[in-house]
Amino acid sequence: MLLAASCRRDPPPRAGGSPVAAPVHAGVAVLAAPQDTSPFAGTTGVLHKARPGAPPAILAAVRVMTDPGYDRVVFEFAGDSLPGYHVEYVRSPVRRCGSGDPVALGGRERLVVRLEPAQAHDERGQPTVERRELAPGLPAITEMKLICDFEGQVEWALGVAATHPYRMLEATGPRPPRLTLDVRHRP
Repeated sequence: MLLAASCRRDPPPRAGGSPVAAPVHAGVAVLAAPQDTSPFAGTTGVLHKARPGAPPAILAAVRVMTDPGYDRVVFEFAGDSLPGYHVEYVRSPVRRCGSGDPVALGGRERLVVRLEPAQAHDERGQPTVERRELAPGLPAITEMKLICDFEGQVEWALGVAATHPYRMLEATGPRPPRLTLDVRHRP
């Protein structure tokens, strides 16, 4: 697994195999995910799952991996709960929350992931995710930027190669809770 917020380099083995190291791209080590043999049931539409009333989940790590069929982003959280999420391709320019400043991203399309209620900072306002911009240069995911960490919302904008199907997977225990976004390389 790629670390974006922590210094772990040796992830625990997963069912179905262990990640395999791949070359470093632009200072970001990208690891190959274990071969996933399940069918890829994805969408190019909007995915939305609300969790009203839940306490804000603290984003603890962001990892990027690649597989022969898709690129994967893992959002790992401290504690034992997951935030809700809203994921969609956007046509309008991506802007930072608060300032409204436009965000330049590599890739031809933009996929925005909003996590809520969530935060990427601790109670003292210190970032909980060290790397807030990643440029892994993968087949589907070209670049990622944290564009919002404000009032219970964390938002990542992904520059992607094209409007390819994606899926969001949820996992809790035994490891920390995590949301996994897979973006197919080709439709």
